[in-house]
Amino acid sequence: MSGYLFHELKRLTIDKARYLIEWTEIAALPTEGTIVLFPRLEELLLRNCDQLTSAPTRFPCLQKLEIESMDSGMPISNISTHLTTLTCLIIKKIRRLTCLPEGMLKSNKNLSYLEIKDCPELTCIVDDVYGCCASLEELRISKCPNLRTLPDGLHTLLSLRKFIIDNCKSLECIPVTYGLTSLCEFSVWFCPQLPSLPEGLEYCTSLQMLTIRKCSKISSIPITQGLPFLREIKISWCAQLSSLPSGLEYCTSLQKLTIEYCTSVEFVQTLHGFTSLRQLSLYRISGKILLSALESCTSLEILSISYCPNLETIPRLDSLTHLRKLAIYECEVLKSVPSALASSHYSLTRLIKLEVGGFWKELDSFPAFHVIPQLEELTLYGWPKLNSLPEQVQHFTSLTYLEIYSFDGLEALPEWLRNLTSLECLFISMSKNLMYLPTIEAMQCLTKLQHIHIYHCPLLKERCIKDIGPEWHKISHISTIRVDRVKWS
Repeated sequence: MSGYLFHELKRLTIDKARYLIEWTEIAALPTEGTIVLFPRLEELLLRNCDQLTSAPTRFPCLQKLEIESMDSGMPISNISTHLTTLTCLIIKKIRRLTCLPEGMLKSNKNLSYLEIKDCPELTCIVDDVYGCCASLEELRISKCPNLRTLPDGLHTLLSLRKFIIDNCKSLECIPVTYGLTSLCEFSVWFCPQLPSLPEGLEYCTSLQMLTIRKCSKISSIPITQGLPFLREIKISWCAQLSSLPSGLEYCTSLQKLTIEYCTSVEFVQTLHGFTSLRQLSLYRISGKILLSALESCTSLEILSISYCPNLETIPRLDSLTHLRKLAIYECEVLKSVPSALASSHYSLTRLIKLEVGGFWKELDSFPAFHVIPQLEELTLYGWPKLNSLPEQVQHFTSLTYLEIYSFDGLEALPEWLRNLTSLECLFISMSKNLMYLPTIEAMQCLTKLQHIHIYHCPLLKERCIKDIGPEWHKISHISTIRVDRVKWS
């Protein structure tokens, strides 16, 4: 005779059972035959059971196992060695786990997701883990500060599609990736001791997304040939990176390229053939920037270049007829706006968001630019010599958002602000000498204005104090007023 306990149960969570030491399998009596425990259980979560040292080992249908916030790694080895049906294993916050048990996944041939997170004493992952994971599709390892290397055999994970390593501060080596022809996403974040990316990365021919963030020792990216499906590259906070991949020009499917906070890199790149590129963002790059053949990027929708002190010129943008957002600001040697903005033969007919300014500090006035009738959002960056806003702005009658940033020489906002009748939000910031808003008559012409924000403008702040400031009556009718992020109405 055989029997079943919890015959219909499919999901089980045991949480905060802090005094639970043993969770044993029910022993069948001779007269009762076999008793199958949890015969249909598919998901098991064990969390915050600090004293638990053992658990049942046989769950014939278990697919997802998550073990979290435990003091000991014993339940992991105890449970996993007899499992055969796992497709998802998540191990989080196991405080005294130093190494994953050998052979822990040897009987699971269909495991597709493995995550190891926040295990402060983990120093190694046994070599046979990969050998047991032929069907693994996603591998995530994060917040393991003492993990110094990953086991060899990464190249055997032929089904791996996503590989993410995050916040492993002691990691010094990632094994070679030759053979990972199914890999679509590879991301390495916050690994300051990692000196290089794995060899063979350029042979991951299915790669679509590459992200490298806060890896301060990486000096190069080993891609010398084209990756035909690569669509997105994001590299940030890599202080020793001196150049972009030499094979970047062959990645002709690239749609998004972002380089941020890479103080040593030089972006001297020909963009000829990048007809699929939709977004190019360069932020806080101290090295030389030369954008050759930018005009060939005819699919570009977002172009953003900011805080780049060695950007001297912007190529022609006239052919970028799909451009929706253009940001060129805080590039201190630039002396003019892009020609496409200044030309009378205006071609950027889809542009709806513009951020511009912060140019050469010796300029006495803001460079002239063409009226953009369809523009909806405008941010203007000033510099100390300026004492007025560019007058062309009064003709941008479709504006719903206007931000005025760092105009220290400006004392009063112009009366022509009244012409911006579609304006819904006005943001004024970092303008230390600004004191006056337009007249009350001008402000009342802005019938759609719902939000006004004043940030780090000490004189204007004082004059806009609720009910008593001399400028308050000009804005008291506006529904949302925030001053230095404090809501005043």
